[in-house]
Amino acid sequence: MRHLFIALILCASVWSAEYDKIINSLTNLVDNNSEIAQWMDIGKNDQGQDIRGVKIENATFKVDEEKKNYLLVGTHHGNERQSAYLCVEAAEQMVKILKNRNHEHYARLSASVIYVVPVLNIGGFNAYSRAERDKNGYSHDPNRDYPDPCDSNSYFKLMSTQNIANFVERNNILGAVTVHGYIGTFTYPWGMYTKKTKTADHKIYDMIGKECCKINNYRTGTHADVIYPATGAFEDWCYNAHGIWTMLLELAHSANLAKDAEAVIKFFTLVPGERSKSHKHPGKNCNMVNVRSNRSRCDLLEEQQKQLLEQKK
Repeated sequence: MRHLFIALILCASVWSAEYDKIINSLTNLVDNNSEIAQWMDIGKNDQGQDIRGVKIENATFKVDEEKKNYLLVGTHHGNERQSAYLCVEAAEQMVKILKNRNHEHYARLSASVIYVVPVLNIGGFNAYSRAERDKNGYSHDPNRDYPDPCDSNSYFKLMSTQNIANFVERNNILGAVTVHGYIGTFTYPWGMYTKKTKTADHKIYDMIGKECCKINNYRTGTHADVIYPATGAFEDWCYNAHGIWTMLLELAHSANLAKDAEAVIKFFTLVPGERSKSHKHPGKNCNMVNVRSNRSRCDLLEEQQKQLLEQKK
């Protein structure tokens, strides 16, 4: 028993060290570039940990109107660890751009504020787990924890997803990228179970996706067509609820993080100057048969999980 206890402590130390690497990288970025990079957080998770990130802004650059706000968020799924390192890479690249007046993206990024949250699911990231546990110990998929117009799913079961949603609404986000792995795609709505997968803004999204993918040679298209449909995803919620131009970056297995970060930055420069006004999903187009089938499987898995936890008590 004593050996088991020691082993658990050692494992916990190794797991927590993974998130420490990200925090250390951000600390170096902020300490060495305090005029551009500042600490920020979106609130706490169910374990009481602060979900931290950095705010990237060229504060000395003045614009006639309010600056545009963007969000880059990684690691909804904790086992997709490269997504966190991509966020750090992108933050470092943006700081370099804002120090170089001759860079092609200097003016656009200087007229922007970019919030970077490398690790949303801290517990899953440390434990190399896709899911995240709520305060009662139940596991949930964070990227199935948002309101979905094609599913009456319960949502915001996790404090992390509730807090990132609150942050989005509070900061008037214009464009967002959520990072996952490992397929090698850069996709856009719709991703939900819908009969018509193309949004009213499909041509705009298609143009942006193709331009960005010239950099990293990824595939682009709608989430549902290129990857697979899913309920309660962050990217669909951002666009459907608020008209935020949102894309999902799925890193390749052997990703070139520098190229992928460049593609993300390109996205921020191509986003239209205002939110979409044609973003609402018409509920009549929902593919309810597949929604119910998917939901029943999820309900079954969650019920099995609760039973196992009860047996352990």
